[in-house]
Amino acid sequence: MSGLIQGISHTPVMVDEVLDWLVTTPDGWYVDGTVGTGGHTAGILSRLSLKGRVLGIDLDAGSLAVARDHLAADLRVVLRQGSYAQTALFLQELAVKECQGVLLDLGLSSFSLEASGRGFSYQSDEPLDMRFDSSHGRPLHQVLLHMTPEALAGILTRYGEERQARAIAQAIHNEAAAGRLTTSRELAETVRTVAKGPLADRSLARVFQALRIFINDELNMLQATLERLNGLLESGRRAIIISYHSLEDRLVKQFFARESKDCLCPTYFPQCICGHTASFKVLTRKPITPSSEEIALNPRSRSAKLRIAERL
Repeated sequence: MSGLIQGISHTPVMVDEVLDWLVTTPDGWYVDGTVGTGGHTAGILSRLSLKGRVLGIDLDAGSLAVARDHLAADLRVVLRQGSYAQTALFLQELAVKECQGVLLDLGLSSFSLEASGRGFSYQSDEPLDMRFDSSHGRPLHQVLLHMTPEALAGILTRYGEERQARAIAQAIHNEAAAGRLTTSRELAETVRTVAKGPLADRSLARVFQALRIFINDELNMLQATLERLNGLLESGRRAIIISYHSLEDRLVKQFFARESKDCLCPTYFPQCICGHTASFKVLTRKPITPSSEEIALNPRSRSAKLRIAERL
């Protein structure tokens, strides 16, 4: 595995901010729900005592193998392959009732982009798969064979907010139906027949983002995990979520805002009938963003937004 990732390194985003807010006790259990190759996990471990533990979760078996190589010498970390939506199950298996912190870094890792071989980047020429867990479901190029242009345009609009969604969807449909859309390079070339000029790369990024979100059901997985956060955390402990595009950040912002209120009834109701009680205190009214120095060193951090909430 080390040969596979030679020359590839992943710099964890806003690692100092994450550690300062997340680790409130050195003896606790912490969850890194998107462990990737282990960058944030290694940082968390550096703040823990010999009693502290980290549960690291990732869908990508290849990424986990790299993390295992990096962290193998530390017996305080437990790695599991799966979705962060399965955190409660993994904690139950470890006989942990509540943890002392949860981190979700929703960004696409350097491993996925550069070493997975699954077509996540429009700058690559790889099989058009895009699944984080290649042992489940079908690769994207097979799914596209059975999609109508209308359904595809809806995906590009909803998950990519792409203005030329209809024209791009029709082009993708035509190429897929003709059997000429099996690699990331072929997808990029197809998009470029519609999206031209200096803004073409932005459309490419939006199309690849939308298809990746769709094939991995990312937003539904995030929403399901947010709804379960209250049951994962011990009172007074924190959840930190780093998002990289507006769809993710909007979900996180709206969830934290809702769960920080004691009543969700319309303001014109004379009294509360919903019975809702606040379960979180929002610690970041505005998201924390990377410093200019960090962006200069790690350009991929540019769009990151970090939000924090503490369980009441």
